[in-house]
Amino acid sequence: MRFVELVRGIGLGSAGFAFLLAALLCVVVDAPAALMGWLAAAVFLQAIPLGALMLLAVMRLVHGGWEADLRSASESAAGVWFISALTFIPVLVGCGAICGEASLFGQNEFDNPWLGVVPFVTGTILWFVALAAIARSQVGGRSSRRATVLSLIVLTLGGSLLAVDWFMSLDVEFQTSGYTLQVLLLEICVAYLAILLLRLTHRPAPRHTGALGAVLLICLTLWFLFQFLPHLLIWADVLPHSAGWYAVRAEGAWIWVLAVIGILGIVPMLALLLPQVRRSPRALAMAAFPALFGKGLEFVWFAVPGNGLPALLAYLFALCGFGCFAASYLAPGSSWYLPKARAVA
Repeated sequence: MRFVELVRGIGLGSAGFAFLLAALLCVVVDAPAALMGWLAAAVFLQAIPLGALMLLAVMRLVHGGWEADLRSASESAAGVWFISALTFIPVLVGCGAICGEASLFGQNEFDNPWLGVVPFVTGTILWFVALAAIARSQVGGRSSRRATVLSLIVLTLGGSLLAVDWFMSLDVEFQTSGYTLQVLLLEICVAYLAILLLRLTHRPAPRHTGALGAVLLICLTLWFLFQFLPHLLIWADVLPHSAGWYAVRAEGAWIWVLAVIGILGIVPMLALLLPQVRRSPRALAMAAFPALFGKGLEFVWFAVPGNGLPALLAYLFALCGFGCFAASYLAPGSSWYLPKARAVA
């Protein structure tokens, strides 16, 4: 390991521990609120290996020139599952404080099996076991097509169910089927934006930038659709009992946060309609960075309202700490992104 890489690793690791210590201090001050912020940051990081594994599975099934540009970065991002699993340890230890007595019992017999500490912990552990198994099969392109299809099914269904466990089940009054797709599309956007920026910041420049930009345009378009679909369903009185969850997030300063989230997602999406933006690595990076920042704000919008300043500070500190550790893992040098010859089945 070169001296510069060693110094960078030590610096990122030290900064990461300092941020996580600050987040843990927030937990000491107000455990239920701060753990909600920590949970949102942990889910944000978990989105990266989830989306990377889905992208690798799609590459295995649908080959194209863009695969050579993204495979190495996606395989590196998939390895973040181990760091992500560690970030959930404080959440699992303190999930009783997060769930609270109101979430221990559902409103009907169907709700009961999905609410409470045991399903929360069990589902989270099983999820990371699944991510580890899928990463082992997908990284390197060794899996069969049948195993790849099964992996996509597990990732899609598991990601949707975990959206219920991690966020929606914490409010027994909030029930909507569109929310699961909303969170899943948000996680896929986070993963692709992170992988794309990771690739664009390394040499050599991608040879199929237009295809990479087109995929980003599709991701942001789907995000836009599923972000506003639950609002339309609920405010159209299809699910009137769920409107309270959105009402809390549509008043005071949160309405401005939602407006910023929309701007940071819609403006890059519109910019990507221009071929010149999709084909330019620099313009693509300039569109991807604010979009990723907006997705980080969206996790704040999900978890922080009603939990106060400790939740916000815990989210920011924890996310910065997780980001330092992930950056230390993803940027060990220049070897990971070098194109390699791979057999195409």
